[in-house]
Amino acid sequence: MRMIEILMTVIVMLLALTLAGVSFIAYKKSHLRAALYLLVAFLLFAIKKVIEALSISRGIEKDIGLIINLLEVLVLLLFILALWRR
Repeated sequence: MRMIEILMTVIVMLLALTLAGVSFIAYKKSHLRAALYLLVAFLLFAIKKVIEALSISRGIEKDIGLIINLLEVLVLLLFILALWRR
C-alpha cells in the first residue's frame, strides 16, 4: 500500500470510530434506538475498513469480497433503520 492509501484508511477508520463514539453518547443520553443502530453501523464500517486494509497489505490471504459486501449491506440497512425509526 502506498503511504497516501494508508493515511486515508487510518483517517476513515478514525472518523468511523469517532462517529460511533458520538452515537454511543447520544444513545446514553436519549436511549433512542436510532442512535444505537448508528453506533453499530459505524462500528461495522470501521471493522470493514480494517478487513480491507489487512487484505490489501496481505494480512489476509483469502478473497474477502463476500464479507466486505455483506458488511456494506448491513451498514446500509442499519442506516435505513436509523432513519426509519426516527
